[in-house]
Amino acid sequence: MFKTKNFFLLIVCFIFTRVLSAEMSLSGYQEFVAGSADQSIYSGLENNSDQDQGGIKNGQYTRITADYSSTLDSGLEFSGQLTVMSRDCQGADQDNCGTVNHNFVNISGDFGTISVGERFGAGAAMLSRLTASGPTAEPDGALYTNFYSGDGANTYGASNEKNYATANLKALYVSNVYSGFSFAVEYTPNTGEMGANTSGQLTSGSTWASFNDVLGVFAKYAMDIDGIGLELVYGQQTGNAGMIGVNHYDDLEETAYSVKLSYGGFEADYRKNEADNSGYVKNGNAGNDEGTSICGVYSFAPFRVGACSVDTNHTDSSNFSNTSETMTYSADYSLGGGVTLGLMYFDVEETANGAVRTDVDGVMSILSVGF
Repeated sequence: MFKTKNFFLLIVCFIFTRVLSAEMSLSGYQEFVAGSADQSIYSGLENNSDQDQGGIKNGQYTRITADYSSTLDSGLEFSGQLTVMSRDCQGADQDNCGTVNHNFVNISGDFGTISVGERFGAGAAMLSRLTASGPTAEPDGALYTNFYSGDGANTYGASNEKNYATANLKALYVSNVYSGFSFAVEYTPNTGEMGANTSGQLTSGSTWASFNDVLGVFAKYAMDIDGIGLELVYGQQTGNAGMIGVNHYDDLEETAYSVKLSYGGFEADYRKNEADNSGYVKNGNAGNDEGTSICGVYSFAPFRVGACSVDTNHTDSSNFSNTSETMTYSADYSLGGGVTLGLMYFDVEETANGAVRTDVDGVMSILSVGF
C-alpha cells in the first residue's frame, strides 16, 4: 500500500502544472421534478399520515460547468472540467450536497488517461449502471426519494459500491482499449476529504465513514458478435479503517461486478456490490452489505423506456436481516435542443427484522434541459 500511495502522489505532482492557451467552453444542465406518492406504511405503522410529500421541487443536479482542453508540445492532450455554479450548494466547495463536484484535470496519450481531482472513480468509469443511464437517470439519481419518507432507524445496505458518486479528491488511471480489454485504477487518500481540508472519520459510533488509502482496480472486456454486444466488468476495492476507543473496525474489502447485453436499441444489465463487514466493528454481527440491480432499457428515438429492480441487504448488530426492494418503470422523450421530458413510477419496500417499515408507491415527472 505504501509504494502504491507514493506512486500516485508522484503522478499528482506531475499533473499539477500550469496550462496556457487552453480552449474553454461552458455547458449547463437544469432540471425540475414533480411527484406524488401514496405511503401506506411509515416507520412500521400503517396509515401514518403526512409522510408522502407531493409537489414541485428543484432538481439536485442543476449546474454550469467549464470544460477546457489544450494540446501540449509533446502531443499529449491536457483537459479538465470545473463546476462554475451548482444549484443545490451555491457558494460551497465542500461535498456539494451529496452530488459529485466536477473539479479535475486529465492528461491523455497512447498510455491512456490520468486524472486528478474531485470526480467519479474507477467503478463509475467501468461498471455498467443502467440505474443511472436509463430514462430519467433514476433510481440512481434518487430524486424520487424527495416524495416519501424512508426508515431512518435502520440500515439497509448500499445499492452501489463504496465511494461511488462522492466528491472526494482522487487520482484515476483509465487505460486505452486493447482487443476489447481495458482497466481502471483509482487511489483515494481519504474518502472524507471533500476539498475543504476535512478528514472526518465516523458518522456514528457504529460505522467507519471515511476509509484511508482506498485502492480500486476494475477490468472490463467488451465484445460484439453479429450485433450482440457483451460487456463484462469485475473489480475490487480495499482501504484502511482504524480504531476508536476499544473498537477496531474492519478495513474496506469490496467486490463489484456487472454484465451488460445489448442488441439494437435494447440494453440489459446485472450489477452487484459486496462489501461484507467493511466499516463495521470487528467480530460483531453487523455487516454483510450487498446491493444488486437488474435493469432493461429500450430506445426508439426520440423515446426511451426502461425498468429497474434494486435490492439491498444488511445484517444489523443484533444479527437481524434488513432488506430493501425498489422497483421503477420509467420513460422519457427528447424534444430536441437538449430538452427532455420524463416520467417514472416507483415502488419501495423496506423490511427490518421481518417487519415492513416502509411501503410506498408513487409517480415522478422530470423536465431537464442541457445547454
